[in-house]
Amino acid sequence: MKKVTQLLFATSTLLCTSAFAQTCYDGLTETTPETRFVISGSGMVEDSVTGLMWLRCSHGQTWNASSSTCSGSGVKVTWQDALQLSPEINEGGFDDWRLPNIKELATIVEKRCVDPAVNQTIFPASLAENYWSATTVAGNPESAWSVALYNGRNNTKEKQLDLHIRFVRYVK
Repeated sequence: MKKVTQLLFATSTLLCTSAFAQTCYDGLTETTPETRFVISGSGMVEDSVTGLMWLRCSHGQTWNASSSTCSGSGVKVTWQDALQLSPEINEGGFDDWRLPNIKELATIVEKRCVDPAVNQTIFPASLAENYWSATTVAGNPESAWSVALYNGRNNTKEKQLDLHIRFVRYVK
């Protein structure tokens, strides 16, 4: 019985760790090709299609320029806390960072990938989790739209829940 339990534990551990690896499907059109973005060495990226500048790391992560990746864990916050954090962000000398609306947030979804559904060259160490948008659900002021970066779909969440955030600004 002990060996069966060990085998089951080892199998479930293997299955759980493989669930965190990004999967991208060939034959589907890439929705966020690298050529669309201008990468900054300071942890920011400009989208030449939308005119938006994004922080490459989720809030709570730190940009590591030497390894070109994000380190640390993303911080989950309520929707109201996410809105209140925006004016405090001063990355790259810019003070106009904000929470993206749902249409803006959807523009970083890579539709041919899951776990996470983003271009990981552009947004390294992205979390396959729900991310807040600034958009309140019409007819339901207690909820806001979010994007599930594990599959790229938008959904609604109650505003008191803790979700991840990624800040954006307009390129001027």
